Amino acid sequence: MIGFTFKYFFKEMKKNISMIGVITGSLLLLSLILSMFYNTTLNPNLNMDDLTAFFMDLFRSTVLLVFMLICIYLIVYSANYYNKVHSRILGLLKIFGHTNQEIVVFFVIQLVIILVVSLILFTLLRIVVTPLLFKFISFYLHEHVDTALFGKGYTDTLAFFFLTILVIIFVEFRYIIQTPTTHLVKGDEVISYKIKTKSLFKEVLYLFLFIYGLYVMTTSTLKIDLIVPLSLCVFGVNGIVKYTLPRIIQTIIQRKNVSGEMMVVLKNYIFIINQMSMLILLSILINLMMPVMIYVYVDISGFFIEFVLMYVFTNLILNYIIYQRLNIRRLENKNSYKKLFTLGYDLKSIKKYSKKEIFLFYLTLFMCISIYLLTLSISLILKEVLPLKALFICLAYIIPMTVMYLITDYKEGRSVLSWKKS
Repeated sequence: MIGFTFKYFFKEMKKNISMIGVITGSLLLLSLILSMFYNTTLNPNLNMDDLTAFFMDLFRSTVLLVFMLICIYLIVYSANYYNKVHSRILGLLKIFGHTNQEIVVFFVIQLVIILVVSLILFTLLRIVVTPLLFKFISFYLHEHVDTALFGKGYTDTLAFFFLTILVIIFVEFRYIIQTPTTHLVKGDEVISYKIKTKSLFKEVLYLFLFIYGLYVMTTSTLKIDLIVPLSLCVFGVNGIVKYTLPRIIQTIIQRKNVSGEMMVVLKNYIFIINQMSMLILLSILINLMMPVMIYVYVDISGFFIEFVLMYVFTNLILNYIIYQRLNIRRLENKNSYKKLFTLGYDLKSIKKYSKKEIFLFYLTLFMCISIYLLTLSISLILKEVLPLKALFICLAYIIPMTVMYLITDYKEGRSVLSWKKS
């Protein structure tokens, strides 16, 4: 069993490398955020006897906790997806008579290798990236900012890393024991996909939250308590994308005048939306909440540069994880190519329609973020609360998303050519 485990690990090396990249990136993001928060130049010690200072410290701690949970979630989420894309081999092991304990050991050994490699890469990257980060901060603030490579930021990251390992092992046991063998053999990443049934109340509620969010942005002043109503709006637009949009597209697909190739494209598109729903939610949440905090503290240099860098790093890791999810999906995308080929389409047409799925997904993600972020930014600029140059904040999500889309689009085309050659 041990020999088979290592043989299978190297066979699925491309998927394992994707997992290593996600975990390494999440650990690096968390350690950089912790290093900035623990730095007394960026976050000076506050007088706890002052009520304003107390709430400021509480706010900073809450933001830190949220980012810790996001980083931990991204790792656990990736591990869970790792289980799903390997569900067929797991189901076959069950059919061949292996016990749950043996199957858990099979997956845990592979995850341990991935985690150890990720930890080593994270440490090496931290040694390189952390000094560069604080040199940039020192340059921006025009004062020296000290940092410790293996200080509290690093040790706390390790503590959360080992806590995450325990959560992953628990997820492994629960997934292997609870998932039916028939689902595993068919592919659980497909079985777990479904379009939610129509609920008029939910859809009206999501639409109301969406409109309410736009109203709040155009009428409110720039205060930190703006985050509370805006957080409700996030769930509104997420509900529209996750529930309303797939149902509408499903209705369009059922029409008789829809061509076969467009039917395949739209089905794959809503499949991607469904499978990426949590990453879409996190992207909307980060790209709405972080600009508010950046704008609120635009006149406080330490907080401003700290929140800007957190925003940039988080967008980079989220876009990278989305890219890796699409990358793993591409490895299993032969059925989609086969359907289009069966319908009589040549290689050029298959490439064109497979790229459409990716374009529609990125367009949806871009629109979800742009509607809110541009409305917020332009509204504050028109009210003369912010200068026009504040719009540069929008580049923090436009540039990473555009770059990852172009890379994904190129690789999708290459994937079609590779499928044909095989």
